[in-house]
Amino acid sequence: MSDDQMLNALRPEAAFSPESGIIRVMNHARSSGKPYIPLVAGEGHQPTPDFICQAASASLARGETFYTYQKGLPEL
Repeated sequence: MSDDQMLNALRPEAAFSPESGIIRVMNHARSSGKPYIPLVAGEGHQPTPDFICQAASASLARGETFYTYQKGLPEL
């Protein structure tokens, strides 16, 4: 299915919803004409390294399943 077909298949509420801030940043980078590495949204092309999977599993096991402070963890 092409991008146009996918957009046409969306409900109007979804098709005309505003872009998120992160997508605005990506679109700004794309339109700058400068090279960039899109690390702000979506999925990478490499599998997640083992040490990150292990850290995520340990965090889940500790019950760390809620949003944190907007500015990050105070101790960091």
